[in-house]
Amino acid sequence: MKKTMLASTSVALLVSTLPAVAQSSSGAESDFSLEEIVVTARKKAENIQSVPLAVSALSGVQIERAGIDSFDQILSTIPNASQSGGISGGLQGLISIRGISTLVRFVGLETGVGFYVDGVYTGRPENFNQDLIDIERIEVLRGPQGAVFGKNTIAGAIHIITKQPSDEFNASLEMQYGNYNHMRVRGNVSGPLVPGKLSASLSAGYVKRDGYVKNISGAGPDLDTADLATFRGKLKFTPSDTAEFLISADALIDRGKPSFFEVSDVAFIDDPSEATPFTVNQDQPNFLDRDIYGLSLTSNIDVGEGTWTTILGYRDSSFKAGLDDDKIPFRFFVDSFSSNTNFFSAETRYSGDINENISYLVGAYYFNQNADNISNFALGDFLTGVSGFEPPIDLTSSVDTESIAFFINTDIALSDHLSLELGGRYVSEKKDAFHDQNDQTGIFGSTDFAVSRTDDDFAPNIALSYEVSENMLIYTRFAQGFKSAGFNTDFVLAGVSNLEVEPELATSYEVGIKSDLLDNRLRLNLAAFTTNYDNLQLSQIVGAGVSLNNAASASISGFEAEFTAVVNEHFDLTGSVGYLDATYDDFTGCPIPGAETGPVSNDCSGNFLNLAPKWSVAMAAQYTYPVADNMDFVLRADWNYRSQVFFEPQNSERLSGAGRNLLNLRAGVVQESWEFFFWANNLTDEVYVNFADDRSAIFVNTTQAFGAPRTYGVTLRLKFQ
Repeated sequence: MKKTMLASTSVALLVSTLPAVAQSSSGAESDFSLEEIVVTARKKAENIQSVPLAVSALSGVQIERAGIDSFDQILSTIPNASQSGGISGGLQGLISIRGISTLVRFVGLETGVGFYVDGVYTGRPENFNQDLIDIERIEVLRGPQGAVFGKNTIAGAIHIITKQPSDEFNASLEMQYGNYNHMRVRGNVSGPLVPGKLSASLSAGYVKRDGYVKNISGAGPDLDTADLATFRGKLKFTPSDTAEFLISADALIDRGKPSFFEVSDVAFIDDPSEATPFTVNQDQPNFLDRDIYGLSLTSNIDVGEGTWTTILGYRDSSFKAGLDDDKIPFRFFVDSFSSNTNFFSAETRYSGDINENISYLVGAYYFNQNADNISNFALGDFLTGVSGFEPPIDLTSSVDTESIAFFINTDIALSDHLSLELGGRYVSEKKDAFHDQNDQTGIFGSTDFAVSRTDDDFAPNIALSYEVSENMLIYTRFAQGFKSAGFNTDFVLAGVSNLEVEPELATSYEVGIKSDLLDNRLRLNLAAFTTNYDNLQLSQIVGAGVSLNNAASASISGFEAEFTAVVNEHFDLTGSVGYLDATYDDFTGCPIPGAETGPVSNDCSGNFLNLAPKWSVAMAAQYTYPVADNMDFVLRADWNYRSQVFFEPQNSERLSGAGRNLLNLRAGVVQESWEFFFWANNLTDEVYVNFADDRSAIFVNTTQAFGAPRTYGVTLRLKFQ
């Protein structure tokens, strides 16, 4: 523990973004200083160092250098951010930013993290995990972002910005091979169709991998396989210097066989798989058919002294999944569940300047989503004792959402060095929810409900920033966040009253420093914050179904540090550290897992929030050395640490994940037109729990999902111009 704390302290001034260093065409450094990073965190292009909020940005080149291939790897580099594993992370989008997270099992709840691709909200969490192809940059904004982004940003916002079609021809092709028969191929081509007027780009990727998880029953394949195809196409039309139109379409087709989780304690069976990670002993197949399609139209038109931007988006996401819920070689409890969501969104905004001291952004947003869920859970004939007699539990749910919002954000220069940001968003959101539970097992009972409600909110945002010098900014920020009501469309114990939860509210206070030091060779950004959280929506699996509650109040405070340093012409260091003190202030009626044998209480006040590690640390060291004309050797090490996390409010050790350290290594050569790397992830093959829950209602006392084991391989990337 002392070593861990020492390591945490030693990197307390490190950042989560990789170094952006001015380079020659081969990648060798020609100017040993940090480049400016441009972000659109406030929906306008500006230097990240002048934005008065905590935001991390990773460029596509930086993502490639770190060997990050999919979104679930991104958050390990961001302070005070994490994502769980297994079914919780894969389909339920359990992302935590600054201690705020929501387990979104079915359509009745929504995540507290706004997830956007090219300005379009992506909707349900099954959209989150995607292959990263043709990425310009990824921005992670921490804290409530309601004034500008709006929809479900009470914890923060994640914005993936993909590359625009180029006015000059370029293309790339990447191939990977690794253990577990890992194969990945992806590429893109971009260029003009009508020079100066019309350009297009096309990107595609495919990854296939054998499973990490061994099925020792011999009755089915190994699990956690990958079989994922991703496509994206864009068409950019520029009829004049004052107008631009962009059409974007994307698709994702996933046919993997996830493990979802493993069992570590079955109530009345002693199975060899319980004590062996990456092992199941199941007799029924797991599968996941996930299909996602999206289409958007973005226009930017100069009108008067400003720009009028409109973004129209349509998205359809669906999945069908099945799993052997007990993971033992008997037909005990078998699940199948499916969901389909489609939505249309429209945002229109105008940004401009009133004079040289006042700039503004004003707009409106409309969102209409239809989400439904059909699930079947069969009580196997092993339990009924009658061959072929398997009484089901059928769940049918739907939630239709219609939301309209109006927002404004202004920047006012009070003096040459002092600036004031004022903004806010009014939102009105209507939801119609339906749920029918037909239980023929008698475990939970049958019930149904239909609810319609409308929630309104105004979320203000105020920031004051002072430019101490050309290279240093200090700021203070006040922001509020809002997430509308939720509904229990999960397993419900018939007769209970917790079918609906009130909206969540978060009030955040933040102070920070942004600085470029040592002749622009050191970038150091610091932030401290406190958040008061009311009516936290908590979904939790307990012995008698799924409990849905509002935790009355919670307090979250902490700090974050981000650092990028060019040590010399060959050596760069980057990293981040986050600290959280996230606890429930008032939580009576706290749910108790059914198989819990340790100390429990109906009052969880003072306990830690779910998925809120006290410490999160990341560090990267990169050595670059020229070995021939126009060729560099690159050696890189990435390390990240996360302290213990709890997955339920009782803070049971059984349902927690211990602290873990992960080390990744990459070594290779880089040339102007190609590069080749050897890589290894989780080099020490550390076994760690990414999620755990209690399913004792079906006699599965504890399930666990583990992070990926050690993987290694090679990558060849070709570039054409």
